[in-house]
Amino acid sequence: MKLVVAGINHKDTPLEIREKGAFLHRTLNEAIRTLLNEKDIAEVIILSTCNRSEIYVSTRNIDAAEKILTDFYLSEKSAELAPYLFVKKEREAMVHLYEVVTGLDSMILGEDQILGQVKDALEKSQAIKGCGKYLTKMFREAITFTKKVKTDYKISETPLSLSSTAVKHIKREYPEDYGDKKILIIGSGKMGVLALRYMKAEGFQNPYMTNRTFHNMHECEAIHENVQMIHYEDRYAIIPEMDVIITATASPHVILKADEMKPLHKPLTIIDLALPRDVEEAVGNLDKVELLTIDDFKNIMDEKMAYRVKIAKKIAAEIQDEIDGLLSWVTHAKVDNMVRDLNETSRQLAEETIENLCGRLSLTEKEEVYLAKVIRSKFREMVMPPIKQLKSLECEEEIIGIEKTVTYLFPGIQDKKPLEEQNHDDTAVI
Repeated sequence: MKLVVAGINHKDTPLEIREKGAFLHRTLNEAIRTLLNEKDIAEVIILSTCNRSEIYVSTRNIDAAEKILTDFYLSEKSAELAPYLFVKKEREAMVHLYEVVTGLDSMILGEDQILGQVKDALEKSQAIKGCGKYLTKMFREAITFTKKVKTDYKISETPLSLSSTAVKHIKREYPEDYGDKKILIIGSGKMGVLALRYMKAEGFQNPYMTNRTFHNMHECEAIHENVQMIHYEDRYAIIPEMDVIITATASPHVILKADEMKPLHKPLTIIDLALPRDVEEAVGNLDKVELLTIDDFKNIMDEKMAYRVKIAKKIAAEIQDEIDGLLSWVTHAKVDNMVRDLNETSRQLAEETIENLCGRLSLTEKEEVYLAKVIRSKFREMVMPPIKQLKSLECEEEIIGIEKTVTYLFPGIQDKKPLEEQNHDDTAVI
């Protein structure tokens, strides 16, 4: 199998276009299932965050996979994505995955939140049997590597994410009295809870919080003893009292509309960290309102950013070494696949022979059992010598050459297995 990734990200895709390519939870599972129905797609993982929408697939036909993914984005999401779509294949795709997971490809270099988002993407795909051995191996190796470099380079000691950057921005805007400012967080998901944690750490005394459902409000009260919970339907009424609003919901629709906003008697900063956006663009045109989106944070540098830039080069070099090892694993795994394919071909031929002979000959039940036993044994004996030779291979070039030979001699041997078989087979195709 080979890795292909297609998608859009923050580097060259405007926010309004990234919104069109985003996957909500209910559409993500549907998209995975749709792609798995394609003949040339074996496994799928979708990574959709506020800064990127990327589909990772395993395939035997990288050109076919590229077309499938491109057509999927343009037809199922929006034709407006066309100028911004990227496709990476094989080693380039592996390097990209590692750079994404480590935060080297993030808007804010080395951000912390992406690691959890990648884990979630893997688990969501596994939950609906969307990925097997190949993508699971790729993602787990990238996650393990990221944990290692975070420990080696002490990145986790200087947490950085959009949530922390937003909180630090507020602190810079109000250097004298930031602790007394009234700040409303809308959304009690991961980003909202992170923002509350950073406020507690930075000494903000007056946080308010609201969410459509109060699913984890007790956790929020445990994080910051002064947090005040506001009923979601009362959010517009309390806004005039606020100095800052941070929105970070998973809502597919805007939750703050210009025509619902009350008149303001003091400046209000609104920081929209959601994708799709939580705040109607027209809100930014209202009197006394400053509206910031995630793209406004592209050039905001953390105090530790200089250090991150320095170690990013070291991590990038280590990634190349990791990919060398991963590619070696992929190559040697081809032996396991060829062994499996030869065994399966032998088994199928044996069963067809048994069925054919038993249908033509008048045998007793005892004779049929004996005949089946002999035929299965002989067919297994037939493939044992080549299997033994395959298992003795060490040179990558030899393995790749033999795989091409096996594919040529047995053209049907690598036909795509049914999804159910792929996901329950620990030796799924590589």
